[in-house]
Amino acid sequence: MITTFLIYGVCGLIAVVGSVLIVRSVIKNERSEKIRGVQPGQGDQLIDHGTVLGGGGGHVTVSRVTRDPQEYAKAMAPKK
Repeated sequence: MITTFLIYGVCGLIAVVGSVLIVRSVIKNERSEKIRGVQPGQGDQLIDHGTVLGGGGGHVTVSRVTRDPQEYAKAMAPKK
């Protein structure tokens, strides 16, 4: 009787630990796929700023902003 409880207890413990490890692995993989942004200096960021009117019309404008801090500072500096 004690041996049966011991076997079921060990099997249950292994099942719980295995389930926890599988769930942690899945969550970790989902988070790594959702990494946002890029390192400075890689590409541009597209900003969509437009107006949508009720009748289906509107105005759409897309701007490019550099992700490189040095280039961004040069673009924002006042011109002489």
